[in-house]
Amino acid sequence: MAGLNDVNVEEIVRRAQDGDHEAFEQLFKRFGRALFGTIVRVVRDKNSAEEVLQDVFLRIYRKLSTFDHRSSFYAWAYRIAINMSLNRLKSESARREVQIEPSHWESIPSAGDGNKDATFLREATRAAIQKVPPKQRAVLMMRVYDGMDYASVAKTLGCSQGAAKANFHFAMQKLRKYLKDYE
Repeated sequence: MAGLNDVNVEEIVRRAQDGDHEAFEQLFKRFGRALFGTIVRVVRDKNSAEEVLQDVFLRIYRKLSTFDHRSSFYAWAYRIAINMSLNRLKSESARREVQIEPSHWESIPSAGDGNKDATFLREATRAAIQKVPPKQRAVLMMRVYDGMDYASVAKTLGCSQGAAKANFHFAMQKLRKYLKDYE
């Protein structure tokens, strides 16, 4: 998110902390889309992601006075978004089931059998990612989609770098297992 955390953002945040509602709206316009992308990759449902985004900005609004400017505003908001996304997954009593269950994959033609349908492979990958436990999936998303290093992932999730690495490792193991027929 280079460029989003410049001096101008710091000024907007300070104005929002002073109660300027227009400044808070600017923060939403500036960061809402990026945070939504992150949230939807974790919760895997656009409707849920929209609800989580609203909750995230409500939390940001309520906690803005606690933001101490030691990190970038985006990093702070990103951590809130990830944590609230993970909480959403934990609180759902009946998580959405993946349409392609690993037990049925043996009946699906593999890419090695001449099936070059990239759309099918992409959907199988999405289904496999959905099967990865939420915290591991969040680490996977932060590393792969957001390009974050382990230190940033650990800081965002409030865990050690070792835990971030372990979660990523286990997520990749599960993906390999689920996608073994596509190698």
